[in-house]
Amino acid sequence: MIRIFATIGLTGFLAACAPGNPFFPVAVVEDKADTSVSNLYATATHDDMTMNALRYDDNGTPGDTSDDVLLINNLPFDGTDGTSGGYARMAGGALPGSFEVYESPVTAERRYFAVFRRTANSQVAAAGTGDYLEFGYGGATAQRLSGSTLLPANGEYTYTGEYAAVRITTLTGGRDDVEYITGQATMLVDITDFDITGAVEGTINNRFLYDSYGTLIGGLDDFVTLATADIDFDNKLTLSSTATGYDTTQLTSGKWQSIFTGPNGEEIAGFVFLEGNVAAGADDDIVRETGVFIALR
Repeated sequence: MIRIFATIGLTGFLAACAPGNPFFPVAVVEDKADTSVSNLYATATHDDMTMNALRYDDNGTPGDTSDDVLLINNLPFDGTDGTSGGYARMAGGALPGSFEVYESPVTAERRYFAVFRRTANSQVAAAGTGDYLEFGYGGATAQRLSGSTLLPANGEYTYTGEYAAVRITTLTGGRDDVEYITGQATMLVDITDFDITGAVEGTINNRFLYDSYGTLIGGLDDFVTLATADIDFDNKLTLSSTATGYDTTQLTSGKWQSIFTGPNGEEIAGFVFLEGNVAAGADDDIVRETGVFIALR
C-alpha cells in the first residue's frame, strides 16, 4: 500500500543523538491494546486494520451522554490517543436506524470516520479514512458488554439486525473517498451440527449507500454472504470465515467474525472486511468496505 509520509532531512543530526542524549530522552512506549476475550478486532484481516481498542465515553452516568465520544486506539494521526479527546458524533447528518456516525477531531492530521452502535449487550464500530493515496488505516470491533455464560439450547436459530459500514474508494483523496453503507444482517445458527463445533453463517442485503455527510445516494443491487464459521464454545464466539460480495458476479472478498452476547446468547455482534470492485466490469473502481452488525434472535 502507498502511504503518505514526510521525509525529514536531518540524518546526520539525528545520528549524533544516540540513546542517552539529554535533548532526546528515550520515550516510554505503552501498549494500549485491548486483550479481552470478550472483544473482537479486525486486526488479523489486513495490516491496515490497526484499531486495537475502542471505548464509548458517556461520563459513566446512566442516561447522561453529554460526552458521547468514541475513544479509538492505534489509528495514526487521528488526534486522539484513545485516552483523551475522542471522536464526536457527526453534526448535521446521521444514518437511518440505530447506527450513528462519528468523526475524529477536526484538528487531527488525518480525518477518520466511524459508524457505531451500542445495545445493552453489545457495541460495534468500524472506522476508516480517505486521507491516504490508497485505503489508509482503519479497523472494526465487536464487543460483549453483557457476559454470555450460556448459548441457546441445542437447535437452529435465526438472528436478524442492522449492518453499517465505512466504504473507502480510491478516487481523489479526502472526504469524497468516504461513504457509508447500511443493510440488514441475517444470521443462521446451528448449535448441534457440526457435531463438535456447531455452525454460523449469514447474509447482508437490502443495502443502501450514503455520502460522507450521511446523505442518501441510492440503493445497491449487491449482497454479501458470510460463509459458514465454527463456534468457539469456550469463548462464545465464531472463528473467522470468508465474506464475499456479489451482484451478478463476485465483486468483493474478505473475512468476517462475530461474538455471542447477552446472558443466553440473545445477540450476535460481528464485523466484516471486504475489498474489490464497485460493480461488475468496473475494474478501476476499487473499494474497501469495513462493516459491523448486531443481530438479535
